[in-house]
Amino acid sequence: MIKSILVALDESPSSDSAKKLAVHLAKLYKASLSGIGILDEPWIAAPEAIPLGGAAFKVELDEQLLSTAKRHVTKLEKAFVDFCKTQGTSCSIIDTTGVPSYEIEHFLIEHDILIIGKDATFHLQFPETTSVSVKQLLKDNPRPIIATGPHLPHQESANVLVAFDGTFASSRALHMAILMGIFQGKTVHIASVSENEEEALDYVNIAAKLCHNHGINTHLHPLATSDKPAKALLNLIEGVTPSLLVVGAYGRGGLSRFFQGSCVEELLKSTDVPVFIFH
Repeated sequence: MIKSILVALDESPSSDSAKKLAVHLAKLYKASLSGIGILDEPWIAAPEAIPLGGAAFKVELDEQLLSTAKRHVTKLEKAFVDFCKTQGTSCSIIDTTGVPSYEIEHFLIEHDILIIGKDATFHLQFPETTSVSVKQLLKDNPRPIIATGPHLPHQESANVLVAFDGTFASSRALHMAILMGIFQGKTVHIASVSENEEEALDYVNIAAKLCHNHGINTHLHPLATSDKPAKALLNLIEGVTPSLLVVGAYGRGGLSRFFQGSCVEELLKSTDVPVFIFH
């Protein structure tokens, strides 16, 4: 069961959704909630080529930029505390300096789960797809992550969709979701995509047996299709309207190709449904 939640504080649209979802889950599970604000000093004050005699100017400029960024982080932290108060939820703040992905990995060790906006950059720059910091965390982290989009669709839905492909990564993600109580009060749909119908059916049945061992009833979706897994799953999302998508690494490439045209990357790019990832 979830006992402690860490949420990354950033000004991106998806980070605002992460904040709202984190507060909701903290209330649902009666879990402690921490917001982490990060001053990315290494990025702000990174060495760069400067003209002769310009060193003093750069030092002064870096100090100004760091001061401005620090005020911005403090503002984000205060806004989070104020929002939690309006929601009747207590929270704490972790104020830190360093490379965002490294700092989050360090503090995540003492928490059960990270909730982060998929466009969180911590630099006031919002990419159209998953940010570099988030990509790093999704590939290398000690805990499960829920990545949110700029909106939180279907949050009133009782459905959760599990994408299962028989890999160790998808098995671990499903098992961790069960142990953390993610499926509590939810209707669980399990989907697998394969050109071979027997293979797809075998995978969903295996996943269903694990769920049934924990008293969780399931609806099975063996998707026999030549379409790419992401396309098939996105079509299913439209019909199931889940409030959460649970995935591991989906597809033959595994984690080594996690962000090289993988199914998971396509899902993060193409749907705002929060994605639970653990590998």
